[in-house]
Amino acid sequence: MPAYEDLVLGNLGRMASRSALVDASFASPRLLWVGETFEEWLGRSEPGAAPGSAWADRALDEVTGGLSYALREIVAEALAGGEPVRTPCARVAGGVAYTTEMVGLPMAGRSGGLVLLCLAGRTTRTNLLKTLFRSTRQGMAAITTVRDGAGAVTDFRILSLNDAAAAMMRTTVERAQWRRLSTFLPAATVAPMLARLSAALSGDKRHYETSYTRADGSLLHLRVEIAAIGDLLGVTLTDIGDLKAREASARLLFEHNPVPMWLSGEDGAVLAVNDAATGHYGFPREDFLHLSAGDLVAPGAGGPSQRHRRRDGSVIDVEVFSGPIPFEGVSATLNACVDVTEQRRAERRIAHMAHHDALTGLPNRVLFHDRLAEAVAAEVPVGLLCLDLDHFKLVNDTLGHPAGDALLRQVAERLRACLTADGLVARLGGDEFAILHRAERPALLALADRIIAALCRPFALDGQDVTVGVSIGLAHAPEHGRDPDGLLRKADTALYAAKADGRRTRRLFEPAMDAALQGRRSLERDLRAAMAAEALEVHYQPLVDARSLAVTGCEALLRWRHPERGFVSPADFIPVAEETGLIAPLGEWVLARACREAAAWPRPVRIAVNLSPAQFRTPDLVGTVARALAESGLDPVRLELEITEQVMLEESAANIAVLHRLRGLGVRIAIDDFGTGYASLSYLRAFPFDKIKIDRSFTAALGHEAAALAVVQAVIGLGASLGITTVAEGVETEAQLSVLRRSGCDEVQGFLFSRPVPAADLRALVAASAGPWMAAAA
Repeated sequence: MPAYEDLVLGNLGRMASRSALVDASFASPRLLWVGETFEEWLGRSEPGAAPGSAWADRALDEVTGGLSYALREIVAEALAGGEPVRTPCARVAGGVAYTTEMVGLPMAGRSGGLVLLCLAGRTTRTNLLKTLFRSTRQGMAAITTVRDGAGAVTDFRILSLNDAAAAMMRTTVERAQWRRLSTFLPAATVAPMLARLSAALSGDKRHYETSYTRADGSLLHLRVEIAAIGDLLGVTLTDIGDLKAREASARLLFEHNPVPMWLSGEDGAVLAVNDAATGHYGFPREDFLHLSAGDLVAPGAGGPSQRHRRRDGSVIDVEVFSGPIPFEGVSATLNACVDVTEQRRAERRIAHMAHHDALTGLPNRVLFHDRLAEAVAAEVPVGLLCLDLDHFKLVNDTLGHPAGDALLRQVAERLRACLTADGLVARLGGDEFAILHRAERPALLALADRIIAALCRPFALDGQDVTVGVSIGLAHAPEHGRDPDGLLRKADTALYAAKADGRRTRRLFEPAMDAALQGRRSLERDLRAAMAAEALEVHYQPLVDARSLAVTGCEALLRWRHPERGFVSPADFIPVAEETGLIAPLGEWVLARACREAAAWPRPVRIAVNLSPAQFRTPDLVGTVARALAESGLDPVRLELEITEQVMLEESAANIAVLHRLRGLGVRIAIDDFGTGYASLSYLRAFPFDKIKIDRSFTAALGHEAAALAVVQAVIGLGASLGITTVAEGVETEAQLSVLRRSGCDEVQGFLFSRPVPAADLRALVAASAGPWMAAAA
């Protein structure tokens, strides 16, 4: 019996020659039988062998020229789908592509295996070179040399070219083929072109760029690449006009860019530089081109943020941005420089301002706290001094704020001079300074003493010497702890104690100071509560005529009856009120209450009310007095306002103007505690007071100190000569009263006649023409 495959092949007739039978039962398919034409298509591998025998029983992997890949794909696809497959198969030989329609028919073999019948159909032939010529936008041409009788190259003839090359020469393929190359080139470019092509024949430069003007006037930029085989040249032409246009635009942007730019090569040498860079750095172009990028960099900088040196040696802060870029056929780096010198200066100024005092240039509270925390963390002995100038406000008020600022600057300089390299001085605000000094306690105390001595020396301000002092509070770590905020609080507590001790001194923190400070704060809280509840009282102490002992007036005095403390001395709570700013509303309340009380008295005697210096710093003192008079209905001539010397010292011109306006309301003005200041007589020249009150310290010394009697008699005599009423405070004995009467004093006041009493008790005294003390005084 014939084999099944033999029967199939026997029925193919003429197609048998174009067929092949593949056994697919193996992991690697094998050819069982190959027809003669199919074998030619595969390519004979054994010359002289019988037709069809060269490929019988051979694996498909042995097929060359890439056909094995195509045949294996046909076998796999046909067997996987169980249906015939039609697909083209191509092979290349001699620059020609042979493409054959291939059909694969899957069958069952006689041994039960898988068999595929491959039938090769019509084959088409394609010239690959011509296809490549036509498929590219590059110009391609094959040219040969034209030589003279001596063998010298005189021209080149075009053998073949594509449409792109013809278009570049503004001609057609038919017109250009077989013609000499020189007939298409402008006369000026013939010689250079022939020279380059001739050099390529000997293996010299095989590519270059060129430009020439075509017959129609258009400019053509070309990149020319040449391959030589004997006298035959293959030339590839690439139109780089767009590239040149982009390069021209880039060069224009580079040259005229306001940002300094330069191009550097792989070795760092400057290849090109724009005008902005030469102008900004101060180098002539020729000098700049001899630099390397590293020559501009100042030491200690790198990365995008750098410091560069200019030709004059000045250093600028810059940010440099770099990126790769081709330049004239080589790899280069484009560097753009942005000058950020002013920006950096502004940033440094802002950073400095954030951590330094604008007036003195000293570190501020924020920076000082940071340095204090660092020193404490280092676990070394460190001292903290809190300083407050004594009577600084007086300088501001008398000489003006510019003088106060000048004083603060001089203070800062003296403090710097007192410190060593281990010390740090800061201005915390106003006239408050702080010092950080790494030292043991003895050295810390010695530093405080030097500072007190230095700041007690006169300061020259506006042509005059001004003397201020300083109070210093000290805390020491680790003795007083290592918490920065805690140390600041303790130094501030010690400062408060130093000021309470009379100023111009220093105090080292002691635990007892905390209790005193807490007591003061408790007193302040209670005082605020008492004001809110109107739990304060106004008591009144009579003023009497020194001769008749008749009541001529009463002084309103603030008293505080605390539910737990009992009566709190004014000497305790008035300083607290002054330091906390409560004295102004307290004074206004006393004024209004005293005016209402006096308006209801049975006799029209005068009422005296003290005005604090703080009330003169309120914007509407005159209006406050006018309202108190209007609301109470009190006759203004019955109101006496008592001021201290401090009012004359603070803002003297402005305060004197206020005193004149108060006088304009019809009230009387008295100066209290006269004789205790160093310039009291000048006050009498500055303002015509209605009354002088002699301080109780002089009254108490009468009969014991001759100097006290001299002062009292001098003040009484001065008042009499100026027409000013004199009042002696603190009269407690008959002897004192007798001396004052002989000296000519007008009025007296003191415990001899009456202590300050509540309003209800005073009314009975005012109602009588003479008080109950008259019998004792007679």
